[in-house]
Amino acid sequence: MEKLNGYNGKIAYIDLDSLKVEVKDLDLKLAEAYLGGAGLSAKLTFDLLSDTDYQTLQKDPFSSINPLIFTTGPLTGTMTPSSSRYCVTGISPLTGIWGESTSGGFFPIALKRSGYDAIVITGNAEKPKFIAINDGTIKIKDADSLWGKNTRDTITSVRALLNDEKFRVACIGKAGENLVKYAGIINDEGRAAGRCGLGAVMGKKKLKAIAIKGNQAIEYFDSEELRIQGKDTLEKILIPFATNLFAHYGTLIYTDMGMVIGDVPAKYFTSSEFVAENLTGRALKEQYVVLKYACAGCSIGCGRTTLFEMEGKEIEVDGPEYETAAAFGPMCGILDFKPIIKANHICNLDGVDTISCGVSISFLIYLVENNIGIKEIKKYIAPIKLEDIRWGNEVTVLSLLDLIIKREGIGAILAEGVKAMAERFGVDPELAAHVKGLEIPMHDPRAYLGQALSYMTSCTGANHNKGDFYNIDGDAASYTKIRKKDRFTVNKRENAIIAYQDLTNIYDSAVICNFTHINDIALTRLLKAATGIQSFGSSGTLFEIGERASNLKRLISCKLGCKREDDYLPQIVSKALKSGGSAGITVDLEENLKVYYKKRGWDWDTGFPSEETLEKLDIIKSNS
Repeated sequence: MEKLNGYNGKIAYIDLDSLKVEVKDLDLKLAEAYLGGAGLSAKLTFDLLSDTDYQTLQKDPFSSINPLIFTTGPLTGTMTPSSSRYCVTGISPLTGIWGESTSGGFFPIALKRSGYDAIVITGNAEKPKFIAINDGTIKIKDADSLWGKNTRDTITSVRALLNDEKFRVACIGKAGENLVKYAGIINDEGRAAGRCGLGAVMGKKKLKAIAIKGNQAIEYFDSEELRIQGKDTLEKILIPFATNLFAHYGTLIYTDMGMVIGDVPAKYFTSSEFVAENLTGRALKEQYVVLKYACAGCSIGCGRTTLFEMEGKEIEVDGPEYETAAAFGPMCGILDFKPIIKANHICNLDGVDTISCGVSISFLIYLVENNIGIKEIKKYIAPIKLEDIRWGNEVTVLSLLDLIIKREGIGAILAEGVKAMAERFGVDPELAAHVKGLEIPMHDPRAYLGQALSYMTSCTGANHNKGDFYNIDGDAASYTKIRKKDRFTVNKRENAIIAYQDLTNIYDSAVICNFTHINDIALTRLLKAATGIQSFGSSGTLFEIGERASNLKRLISCKLGCKREDDYLPQIVSKALKSGGSAGITVDLEENLKVYYKKRGWDWDTGFPSEETLEKLDIIKSNS
């Protein structure tokens, strides 16, 4: 095997059906073409699945052939700022297409030093298991005693079973065990790979946890140059005012600023106005003791630990972050931190994506408040009373959260997400706030039309982390190929949106945090210093790697049934609001979507990337 700098050079394949482990070399050409992280995961997934497999997964994403893949990249755990990040992918049980999520904390460093660049898990175990990796040795262990435990207790128990506190653990809670379709994976007590329901994939595989004691050394091409470039990049990152606000108040710094411009949805996307000062980072610090939290090696430190009294005991709650506070707050008509913090902590303990969960609960409230689908809702409502389902009723919101995690009563339906809820309740699908089955995050499409098009075309469905274009129009990021314009303008900006989606694919393949907004020029220098791969020294090549990943993920999704008609925003988030920061703005991007397709090289009739595009990017080989 040719030497790879910046990589372990190994991929572990774990089959939970047979309980066997196989280790293969990471091919240099694969690293050059897909970098690592999400891009590498997409290639590994594509190579594993046959046409018959796609048909099987289209019918049942929980099939044992669904490959769950944990990866890092060549910049993970380096001197690159905010590089303690890992990626996990699989076919999403929520959307039925490509699923992808990332998380920070300290687990990513352990994964990077595990001896493997990717851990590919297939098969569904008969009984609960957990995977332990120490000094490159992989063992599959019984987890019967762990099943039913929350994530914090699981982490503690795994370390006790291994008799070593130095293990870092990623695990699922009761939501994953009960196959809640937006169950997440929790590591380091409260860091979450939340979106796309990959915790449910772990639950179906009866995989409770992955524990890693990472002690494998990584060799870099030019460690001194990597240190210099990392230091220079960090100095530039810490200059912007927004970075300092993040460091001081965390992501909740955005609540009042976002509300002013109409970007924070309220009452299930029917409003963008509420008393925002109740839910800011400053308000949190005034009401509670709040400690700063940073992932390994991060100088920004946007995370927060809140000291909170629950059931008569003072506990440490990881968060709440902005997305969680908005999803359980104004989306549900709640403007008080206490129930939000409680919901946040429960979601951390039981492994729940707070975005999809908050949107699903608020959808039910919206339907009841507007007397829609009541006849069908009444069939499942017990033990909740219909009259208690209203905006701002924190007791009901917390009760619904409990039912979702247990998959009991109406919670079993809410656990399927808003698309399935609309079908089950027999209501207009235009009322279900999702793209391709993934609930829309806490950035309103009407506030930034570039973000709206990014949601429509995202590889996972509506996902603000797979092309957070609101940061471009909000002056938080800028790049050589992308420039800010009027936030309500998309015309002639389709190329910019494509470029930014490709760039965030690079972040998720490198793998680093996209809060840093490291520009493409700095990324080329960092990657070249880490790996020595000459092609990484070109910005053009870098964007081509991002483009290749974008198209391969799209191809996988199309093979699973994704169509052009799925690149669509429902009316609940596209019709104009009467007041607020985006008042009068209607989202109608059909013509922009046509331009996007043409520039991407996607077929308008089928939604597939064209054969010419796939050949150009070396995703498939020419028949000629």
